Amino acid sequence: MQVSDLTFRLKLLLIGFLSPLFVLVGLLLSAPYWLKFSETYQKSDVAVLEVSNSLPSKKVLKAVAALSQRSDFKKLILVIREDKSQNLLDSPQEKETKIKEHLSSLGIGPGLVSSLVIAGTKMGDTDEASKNLLKIAVSDNLRNILLLCREYEAKRVLGTYRKTLASLPVQVTAYGFPSEVSGSNWFLSEDGVREITGEFVRYLYSYIRGVL
Repeated sequence: MQVSDLTFRLKLLLIGFLSPLFVLVGLLLSAPYWLKFSETYQKSDVAVLEVSNSLPSKKVLKAVAALSQRSDFKKLILVIREDKSQNLLDSPQEKETKIKEHLSSLGIGPGLVSSLVIAGTKMGDTDEASKNLLKIAVSDNLRNILLLCREYEAKRVLGTYRKTLASLPVQVTAYGFPSEVSGSNWFLSEDGVREITGEFVRYLYSYIRGVL
């Protein structure tokens, strides 16, 4: 084999290996741009707050209380994931009680807060939650729904709910709680990298599955 042929094949190999790597790095660096959410929210009949394994922070609950005081929603639904595999975590009932107690101290009475417990599935919590909310929207004849979520997950969450509820005459908007990381500094901290890359992967996965 001539040296020129060997060099040419090595170049093809390097290009074939490095090109996808450069594309992947480019996508990750531009992740905040793809996750950027700029829609305005509307006052709604109910607001929906998904609760992950950890309880919402005091800052988030304070923001929820501020929205309630402005009459941006009439009732709050807590979507709590049931996880039987980790016994150290609070049960859905314990989570609901703790959140209600904190919201009550902020001016939101327990009567304005209800919960929806969903089973953890491979399809994703948001997908499962939206399907359960579809039943509630039909039974309660809802016309407006406000989704309360983190800034960088708002685009994925809103897209999922809108697609699930597309058959109903219901308007779905979202309010994104401002994140402590921005598009220019997210890669400087471990929490920022975890938040942006984790949500970007979930967004791509939902898009590939056709949820969005």
